[in-house]
Amino acid sequence: MRTKRSIKWSLVVAAATVAVAAMPGCELLVDFDRSKIPEEGGLDGTTEQDSPSGNDATQDTSSGGDTSTGGDTSTADVNEAGTGDTGTTDSPVEGSTADSAQESSTDSSTPVEAAAESGAETGPDSAAEAAVEGGSNGATCSTGTTCGSGFCANGFCCNVACTGTCMACSAALTGGTSGTCSTITAGTAAPAGQCTAAPPCGFTGSCATGGVCAETASTSTCPASCTVSSLTPAGNCSGTGTCTPGGSAAACANNFACTSSTACATTCSVTGTAPTATSVGCATGFWCNATPACVATGAMNTACNNNFECTNGMCTGGTPGTCN
Repeated sequence: MRTKRSIKWSLVVAAATVAVAAMPGCELLVDFDRSKIPEEGGLDGTTEQDSPSGNDATQDTSSGGDTSTGGDTSTADVNEAGTGDTGTTDSPVEGSTADSAQESSTDSSTPVEAAAESGAETGPDSAAEAAVEGGSNGATCSTGTTCGSGFCANGFCCNVACTGTCMACSAALTGGTSGTCSTITAGTAAPAGQCTAAPPCGFTGSCATGGVCAETASTSTCPASCTVSSLTPAGNCSGTGTCTPGGSAAACANNFACTSSTACATTCSVTGTAPTATSVGCATGFWCNATPACVATGAMNTACNNNFECTNGMCTGGTPGTCN
């Protein structure tokens, strides 16, 4: 039989072991040799020996009359089966609050890790993330397949397709934020294919306030227009893409023809050899003489040298000839 002193020290060692196991970061599995546990005194002065391992349920038949049926289940008793035991009762160390706290601490992220993870989730995507997940709005791009939104406009991942007239997704064009589609700053050249310049009074080629094409101002002068031999005087632009004429159309002066879309000729000329030479610079029904001036064509039997001098376009009989 062990003395009270040895029993006391055994209990001290057991308590210290449990305390170590409860420390954070430690988990100690202890397997006591039950044969070393001191004998307990029976009520009748005899000693009680624990039932063999795995047979704690056998009733003690010592003469002391001990009627316990569960075997010793003191807090110092541990899982007798050791590793691989399938018993439902864990050792005090394993089932302790310290063990649960340790596991919870191990499973959860530290504050530093949580902050790092949070920063990684909310920060801008890296090049690799953009390629896999799609870049965030405002990230540079060359195709919509690298953008999370699926849209790439003006070199930036954009919140929408941003293909409307005078709309862009670049801060340099809108004065706003790259990645957000907005109207292009007034006076900025419009994107290719939009607001094509159409003088004299049409689009200027730039954007205006509100995402529309800029028109030539109403204070601008529009030139005269000339068609065949009829001249319309210069006027002013309407501000809505049209020209307001400065007067009604009239025949060019001195029977001249239009020399361009905006002006009448001021002289004429003859090229070629009679009778098939060509008169240039006169209105229909007139021909250029030697002055040079535009004179009316001749009727039948009028003297002529060239076909263009006759109303019917035929000068016969040599040089000079007759309009026939």
